[in-house]
Amino acid sequence: MQKFEYKIVTISVAHLKKKDFQSELSRNFDEWGAEGWDLVKFEPVLESWFLFNDVRTKEFIVVFKREKSSGRPHVL
Repeated sequence: MQKFEYKIVTISVAHLKKKDFQSELSRNFDEWGAEGWDLVKFEPVLESWFLFNDVRTKEFIVVFKREKSSGRPHVL
């Protein structure tokens, strides 16, 4: 039976607006892909105000997974 390990990353909207953050994020995603991590979910975390019907994206949750192997140390 396959077993998986997961990496969960939170990215704030404020970080996405920073000048060089997107290229840094791209480099990180490339590195994690080379390490065998597959992106399985990229989802916004919404913040809403009940009385004002105002919904905003506060941050994003990014989930990666890869198959566990007995030869690879479990380090995130």
